[in-house]
Amino acid sequence: MSSPQGVRALGRVALAIVPLYLIWSLAISPSLAFAARAIIVAVSVLALISPAEALIVVALITPLGDLIGIGLEAPIRVAEAAVVAFFAGWLLRPVLTHKSGPSPTMAVRYGAWGLAAIVLASIAVQALHIRRTTPGAWMVATSILGRAYFNVIAGDPIGAISGARLVEGLGLSAAVVVLLRRKPMLAVWLPEALGVGCVAAAGAALLLWWGIAFPAVLARHALIGDRVVAHVSDLNAAGSYFALLLCLAAGMAARERSSKRLGWSVVAASALVGLWLCVSQSANAAALLAIATAASWSMTRHWSPQHRHRLLALVVIVIAVVSFTLQREREEDPAYRGTSFRIQFAETSYRMIQARPWFGIGVGQYYPTSPLFFTPPLALAYGAENAHDYFLQLAAEIGMVGFAACAILLAGTAWLVAQRLAGAPDDYRVLGLAAGVAAFLLTCITGHPLLVSEVAYSFWIAAGLLLVLSSPIRVDSGAGRPFVEMTPKRAIFAAGLLLLAVSIPTRARMPLPRVTHTRAIDGLYEWESGKDGRRYRRTDEYASVFVDGNPRWAEIPMRAPRE
Repeated sequence: MSSPQGVRALGRVALAIVPLYLIWSLAISPSLAFAARAIIVAVSVLALISPAEALIVVALITPLGDLIGIGLEAPIRVAEAAVVAFFAGWLLRPVLTHKSGPSPTMAVRYGAWGLAAIVLASIAVQALHIRRTTPGAWMVATSILGRAYFNVIAGDPIGAISGARLVEGLGLSAAVVVLLRRKPMLAVWLPEALGVGCVAAAGAALLLWWGIAFPAVLARHALIGDRVVAHVSDLNAAGSYFALLLCLAAGMAARERSSKRLGWSVVAASALVGLWLCVSQSANAAALLAIATAASWSMTRHWSPQHRHRLLALVVIVIAVVSFTLQREREEDPAYRGTSFRIQFAETSYRMIQARPWFGIGVGQYYPTSPLFFTPPLALAYGAENAHDYFLQLAAEIGMVGFAACAILLAGTAWLVAQRLAGAPDDYRVLGLAAGVAAFLLTCITGHPLLVSEVAYSFWIAAGLLLVLSSPIRVDSGAGRPFVEMTPKRAIFAAGLLLLAVSIPTRARMPLPRVTHTRAIDGLYEWESGKDGRRYRRTDEYASVFVDGNPRWAEIPMRAPRE
């Protein structure tokens, strides 16, 4: 084995250590049903033997991971276990010489690697901080990473689960790019696998609507009300998933002919049924905007660029005006408080960003830290909650440095897609994928679908497929080229990674965010003195009181002003 191949092999084995450890811990767990363990181990073995087929299996089962876990009575995150099993097998395969094929630009590659590195550094910072300040919590965290990592009720004190979900998603997109270069038929098989998963998810929702489902799913639905979703518990995340698949199916139906077009029409119909049942207004609006924009682009492909841009702008404006009008009608309902709460969530996120602007409060820490930054109405309504805006939550958790890496990744991908569609406006597969990915990302502005594994993995697979189909062809002979060629861009990136690593011990010694007693957070005005000489503080309708430690009781004198 030559030296470059040996270095690559060692790197892949190093990356496979954690997935292997987690899958081995799962495989030998005596408390887990044999069928569940067999499925996960089979995915890992298949990935070692034939990774392209294993990726298809992952695309098939991850949207239904929650239902599979319930059906097998296995209280684990089946979707994540399948993805980790895929990486455990795929990374152990021998390193082969890269073939020529589609290759993303350097901006996309550096953005993805930078984002992954920042997330992993955030996990390391939180682990070192807990080990230094709370040894008992450190023992709990290490126990979770071993025996109970995949458990549904496992805690996440250092953000390992939340951070891993994001890194796994980036890895899935990278796997699509790498494997499709070796097996181009994945460009056909992966969309079909995603379509089959969509039909199954919509079918499960229809059965639930008729009262047919696992007891656990029926019990969960009883707490929700009229909205119907079976394959995940987050209704809006399910809407994001169906919006993604609706656009993909529409593009594939326009591309295919005969029986395949009929099949994709069935997938599109199932996605429409799923959207109708889950009643996610943000997903409906995003799907409408994406499909209308894609359809306008397709119908005007022979127009001049100026006329096309004007029509697209008109479509966006019309849909925005209609959406704004409908939203105003909802706001006139006295019982509707959605707009006010979303504004308060945005203000909460901004306060978190101000507290830790560069590297954030820590991946996975938005939910447990949110009570320190909530307004009193939010604290009363939610106690603790995610941001209802994934991008703001990402900026709060990994800071503006991490958000910049994410922005570079998204902008680089958008540029490649725009270039591809400008050169091949009749490529309906890329157009449908682009519309679906865009619709999904639009729903991230009002929700957090990427925090739901069963939905997130489908998005990352679709995003990887869109990226590789939009990337230019790179001719890579591999002859006479040094393994590591230190260009200025690579030097800058390496220096950034070095600074990131050096910052970890310093950041781990920083104290955790503490509550800032401002009127926006506690709802209290400044101290005043009454006629009787007593000092008091006025409040509006809501106020929050913070106490340190674990007090057994608190005495808070209160009085109401005379009318």
